Amino acid sequence: MADAPIQVKYADAPSPAWHFVVTSSFDFEQTLERLKQGIAAHDLWLIHEIDPQMLLKRGGLEIHKTRQLLFFHPRYMQRLLEANPNALIEAPLKIVVMQSSGGDISVRTTDIEKQLGRYAGLETLAKELSEIARSIVASVTTTAS
Repeated sequence: MADAPIQVKYADAPSPAWHFVVTSSFDFEQTLERLKQGIAAHDLWLIHEIDPQMLLKRGGLEIHKTRQLLFFHPRYMQRLLEANPNALIEAPLKIVVMQSSGGDISVRTTDIEKQLGRYAGLETLAKELSEIARSIVASVTTTAS
């Protein structure tokens, strides 16, 4: 008989200043669907959806519903590489969807303007991508923090 999975206890940690975070007005699956629609609406590609909940379960651990959405588009990759190829490590962009122990669904992305703005020549692209990512994340709620 297999051992019961170990429930991971989440730390109580405030969101860092370099994250953009909202609480979704929708359930977990609706939130994912709206985010995917938002990615497509901005003519971006959903490159991969990572299911950390499933991965940790394979390792004997149990967490609340969690997904990571990786997205980008070749036209932005071209601009990034032409401006500063050192920033390639920052692509693709990511959105994280997490269910809390209380059932709330948080959606977060990094502050892409700060993230990419650290690289010379990427200030304009960083601002543009930051506005797009914030718009996608904000599409699941009217309350942003």
